[in-house]
Amino acid sequence: MSRLDSHIRRMIAQRDTIDLAAERLAQRPGMILEFGLGQGRSYSHLVERFAGHEIVCFDRRDAALRGWGPPPDRLIAGELETVLADPAVRTRFAGRVLLAHLDLGSGVEDPTIHRLVAACIHDWLLPGAWQLRQVHTRDRVSHADRYFAYESMSG
Repeated sequence: MSRLDSHIRRMIAQRDTIDLAAERLAQRPGMILEFGLGQGRSYSHLVERFAGHEIVCFDRRDAALRGWGPPPDRLIAGELETVLADPAVRTRFAGRVLLAHLDLGSGVEDPTIHRLVAACIHDWLLPGAWQLRQVHTRDRVSHADRYFAYESMSG
């Protein structure tokens, strides 16, 4: 498969997964987090699908195309290891997060950063969440093997 076809499949899977999450969650209250703002493509899709929700982005720096990124008060810039350890950041999000979208690269080469984010934000999930499990999306997401979805389960 060409690199172009691989990229297209990942983008389709990303879009379909966000759409599925919105179908399941958009009517519920809570904050949306985007880890890996990049140029703002998935952020703009999250804004459309989760209208009315506060969406906050994390990235090393603001590289979004003009008009496609969040307002300055909704971008937390810096190295994730440092930002996620900041007590003010932890307090801001504790128990308020409905969805965390991680687009930090493929994760195939080194999933360390994905594991770090998942471990650090566990207590940011809305109250009642105690366990994460993978959502099987093959019947709803094209190229589902290219994107992974997880949801919290209430106890």
